[in-house]
Amino acid sequence: MKNTRFFLATILAGLLFVACSDDDDQPAAPGVSVTVTQDTFSEGDGIVTLTFSTTDTFATDVVLTFEVSGSATEGEDFTLLLGTLTLGAGQSSVTQDFVLNDDDIVEENEEIIITLTDVSGASGFISSNNSVTITITDNDSFAFENGILVLHEGNFFGGNASVSFVSEDLSSVTNGIFNDITGEALGDVAQSMAFDGDLAYIVVNNSQKVEVVNRFSFESVGTVDTGLLNPRYITFANDKGYVTNWGDGSNPDDDYVAVIDLTNLTVESTIPVPEGPEWIVNNGNTLYVAHQGGFNQNNIVSVIDAATNTAGAPITVADRPNSMQLVNDELWVLSGGNPAFTGNETAGQLDKIDLATNTVEETFEFSQTEHPNYLSVDGNSLYYLLSGSVFKLDVSDTALPMTAEISGVAFYDMTVNNGNLYGVDAKDFASNGSLEIYDLSDNSLTESLDVSIIPGAVYFNGAFSF
Repeated sequence: MKNTRFFLATILAGLLFVACSDDDDQPAAPGVSVTVTQDTFSEGDGIVTLTFSTTDTFATDVVLTFEVSGSATEGEDFTLLLGTLTLGAGQSSVTQDFVLNDDDIVEENEEIIITLTDVSGASGFISSNNSVTITITDNDSFAFENGILVLHEGNFFGGNASVSFVSEDLSSVTNGIFNDITGEALGDVAQSMAFDGDLAYIVVNNSQKVEVVNRFSFESVGTVDTGLLNPRYITFANDKGYVTNWGDGSNPDDDYVAVIDLTNLTVESTIPVPEGPEWIVNNGNTLYVAHQGGFNQNNIVSVIDAATNTAGAPITVADRPNSMQLVNDELWVLSGGNPAFTGNETAGQLDKIDLATNTVEETFEFSQTEHPNYLSVDGNSLYYLLSGSVFKLDVSDTALPMTAEISGVAFYDMTVNNGNLYGVDAKDFASNGSLEIYDLSDNSLTESLDVSIIPGAVYFNGAFSF
């Protein structure tokens, strides 16, 4: 059988191939390749032209056969391709057009792969350039794809938690986007929000739930509404969600981290932890939980193995750790200390933890009456709020800064991103708050935007940048 195929292919080559005029040289067989003018097209570009070329011509017409594959869907993302075309006798090339469909669906980049598989029954006429990959980029966008999301707690028992969207150019603010898109109220006290892929998980504390939406369209995906009790913050590891819970505030022994099955949005298990779990961050499959103490005081960071969902030995820091940031291979933990009204006032403290050993390797102590908060990071610079002023500490510094970068602010929360500081001011906690934006290159106030009631956190969505 193999000899018969070789014999037929040899005859075919003789019939199809036009020899060179130089009889002294053995001519090389023509090689057919496929090319396209560019590798990437927008779906709105319309016609795409494939060119099939040969290094030499054939004596008779030949049929070119090609396969179409890739993530793009033929007939939906682009017009159907027949898979064959004819290269005429004596012709050096032939083209095949198809049209990209310009839909209004927001989608990821998709690929079309065209592979030449046969030339009139002979694969020997196919050159090494027998395939092209075309990337189709989407020209549609979600309403909230690029910009700032401001999460608002709303009033306790008011049921008026909300999310605002600030456009990337800061020219517009749209309040209440969750309510508008879903047609439902977000709930009572939106505590925090975190992203996992295209989804946003909004932890609604007093409603005992986590709302899940598409982070770019804010269309509802589902709700985790059982198995949570005073939920606070969420992170993701090992394909699971991890939510800190205070439990019953009057019971110091029922606090836990809920493990969320992200597929069916249910609490699949819980991890018991000491009182007052708050901020939670992940370093791979290792989770770090700051225990501020709930309605009491605590002074530890729990370490949880997400592979086994077990808590190891905690790390002792200062009283009431309130915020954490991962920088390189170190975890920075800011503790506010016990406030004066507790009758046991203690100083704030900043601890640097070595993640290789989970031990405190450096400590920065504040004075007895100083209670810092809202630790943020931008590159290798840490920022925190203390007594209405913003201070900056580089990770290589050996002492706390003596001079503030920005003073006279009343932030309810703040974060930094790409050289800018974003602080939210809750004002009187009854009327609309504001988003204040500072340029950290000169510490100047560049924007003050009116948002909604009790703004509590700022998040950056999509390809947001200035």
